[in-house]
Amino acid sequence: MVTDNCLKTDDIVFQNPDTEDGKYFWEIAKASKTLDVNSIYHYLIMCRHFGSTCIAAKKRGQVVGFVTGYIPPDSPDTIFVWQVAVDERHRGRGLGVQMLVNVFNKAKAVNVKNLDATITPSNLASVNLFKATARVLNAPFEFEKEFFSAENFGKNVHEPEILFHIGPISN
Repeated sequence: MVTDNCLKTDDIVFQNPDTEDGKYFWEIAKASKTLDVNSIYHYLIMCRHFGSTCIAAKKRGQVVGFVTGYIPPDSPDTIFVWQVAVDERHRGRGLGVQMLVNVFNKAKAVNVKNLDATITPSNLASVNLFKATARVLNAPFEFEKEFFSAENFGKNVHEPEILFHIGPISN
């Protein structure tokens, strides 16, 4: 069984977010300079409507990282991770993996067995994050296919998004 305390986290608490956490999610995403930054409204909705499938990592009450995700209606055994972000001061300590393991462990209660995300080919940090998470979860990892092509983004310049899949996760 994978525990939520598998990596050093410097007394960071993991919890489902409150609506008030949405603005901090937006600030961390914006400061990352690598994520597609959504509107503040998006992060508020994720915290309010999808809070049970999201995680806020807090140190002394301050949000220092987050995962937003949801269970797709046509894949009830999968949690789809929308974004993972860690405040710059807390990177390099395994917090991203810890949050993903925590999100998965919470989703197991509703029979989730897989964890999916899309990642652009140039985002090697995210590829490595999901590979490390698969190792911690002792589960198969594969990148499958182009989920969204560059053309799907229209006139916006955007790399394709490749579907990464961890699972089935048995522990």
